[in-house]
Amino acid sequence: MPLTVEWTVTIDGINATSRMNPFVMELEVQDHAGTTSDTARITLADDGRIIMPRKGAMMHVSIMGELVFTGKTESSRFSFAKGDGGRLILSAKGFDAEAGAKEGRHFAKEDATLGDYAQDFAKRAGLTIKVDPDLAKIKRAWWGPEGRSFLHEMQRLAREHGATFKIQGDKAVLAKRGKGSTPSGQSLPTIYATNPGNLLNVDIEPFEAREVFRDVRVSGFDRKTAKFFEEKVDIEGGSGGGASAVLRGKRADKDDAKARGEGRKTEAERDKGGGTVEIDIEPRARAEGTCILSGARAGVDGTYRIESVTHTLRPGDSGGATTKLELKQPSDNTGKDSRKAGDTESK
Repeated sequence: MPLTVEWTVTIDGINATSRMNPFVMELEVQDHAGTTSDTARITLADDGRIIMPRKGAMMHVSIMGELVFTGKTESSRFSFAKGDGGRLILSAKGFDAEAGAKEGRHFAKEDATLGDYAQDFAKRAGLTIKVDPDLAKIKRAWWGPEGRSFLHEMQRLAREHGATFKIQGDKAVLAKRGKGSTPSGQSLPTIYATNPGNLLNVDIEPFEAREVFRDVRVSGFDRKTAKFFEEKVDIEGGSGGGASAVLRGKRADKDDAKARGEGRKTEAERDKGGGTVEIDIEPRARAEGTCILSGARAGVDGTYRIESVTHTLRPGDSGGATTKLELKQPSDNTGKDSRKAGDTESK
């Protein structure tokens, strides 16, 4: 039985939807916010008639007219069980892990911006990259991977500067977290999970029991003044009595220290709490977008940042079309039940 929700898959530019639709048992697409590659997996009932796509073929998946995945196919997997028939699983990842992105390199760029460095490194890896304007203008006296691969180096810089790095096909993105927009300035959609409404289930910890650092401290040595210095960045929502997050290593100047402190601040604010919600299929949902949860309960309802998205389609009346959101970084008013004792008692 075919999927009941409109979907499209193209492989190397050829639309294969109509040929796959009668055999589809499950379609799953995952969109992640950073170091983990996006994935797509199509499970097909297989009697041997389906032609396996070549490894490394470009795959695009759309749901209800929204492009939800771009990547390259991996080796197909076949399984068979007597009485159950054969199954063919077509898998794809957001980028080719065997290409130049994982090759270690040695080169240097002096007196350059992060944008210039990233563009040069991406070209050497056979990719293109779009860098957030706020990140692209960061300037240092020296940049170099010191044997690290493009993938490793961009992930390291993303952690340092509170950013997200990902590769889709042959295009990479380095975006600042929490802006609610793509590096090109396009707004990410806000997704609503409401009860009653589209909310199917929820599992949320609106705040973590462990104490949040109150600030981040980064030290360095300024060669121009021949003096040591320390930069302090306050963490929003941090506990007044909490400890400071002291970062190891010395930074080259105050701008570099400030940027590293802001990056650690973003990580701390992001990890204050979170969980998962599952809703009716919503293909507009994107990692790094915003989810507003309402109707769950007081102290849980609120605004969260989307860490990852999983779309799942199954055929038939017993199947379904759902979107599962992994949520982090609850807003300040989330996790606070302001009701007084007796407010919930029946009148």
